Amino acid sequence: MDRPDVRASDADRIDRATEVRTIAQAVQGRLSADILFGRLAPDGRLRLEPLCESYAVGMSPMREALAQLVGRGLVIQDGQRGFRVAPISRRELDDITATRIRLESMALRDAIAHGDDAWEAQILATHHRLVRRPRTPDRLVDEDWERRHRAFHLALIDACGSALLLGFCHDLHDRFDRYRRIAVQAAGRHPRVGADLHGAIVEAALARDAARTATLLERHIAEAAADIARMVAPRFPDAAPRRPARGTSLAETPARSAERSPSRRRTSGAARPRPSSQKGRPR
Repeated sequence: MDRPDVRASDADRIDRATEVRTIAQAVQGRLSADILFGRLAPDGRLRLEPLCESYAVGMSPMREALAQLVGRGLVIQDGQRGFRVAPISRRELDDITATRIRLESMALRDAIAHGDDAWEAQILATHHRLVRRPRTPDRLVDEDWERRHRAFHLALIDACGSALLLGFCHDLHDRFDRYRRIAVQAAGRHPRVGADLHGAIVEAALARDAARTATLLERHIAEAAADIARMVAPRFPDAAPRRPARGTSLAETPARSAERSPSRRRTSGAARPRPSSQKGRPR
């Protein structure tokens, strides 16, 4: 028969673990917001003691929160050296953009195929709220606009039917939006993208024209990424744009591979015709 003090000890440990997880989730939300909005600079060292003081939490929930952010790609763990904010690079922005286009287009096509009246109403409502809150030069990082813009894009794919695919798209939005906010702060302006594209995407989606909607969405993401890259270029450690290695990323679309013809085989020196011998040739 278990002793009462043993059962009480086990219950206390479970309560403490639950409390740590709850606090860690709250801290993770605050840390991720500070990273995504640029309040914690890219590649900055995240020292545990100052963080615990700043966020008024203990060491255990802070470690757990940072470990969760490592899984989301917003924080990097340097072995025994601790944690730091994920750095930025042109290579990563290109990879995020291409992968986002591929996955979000896939989710959008599925949502158009399966979406119902509630899905259409959600798209119209989120687009209406976004239009009612335009960006202004005097407010570069507008958290209300950011929430409305994100809600609109995620509403488009909400009916795709795959929780896993939606989760990937959410994470890609986080990473992409982080670059946009850093770019806005670096350049002192908003990205220059077609203002009418959101409305055109809504019209095509409600018309259930999957091909046109996907094309417009891809154009919208690509235009935004191109201007973001120009805006944040001085902060990139790798200035020259690079393409992801073939076969190592979802960003490498198979259709592109099919469009490329095989490289021609060079004729070796041994295969070339040799000049005829000069012997016996009349002078």
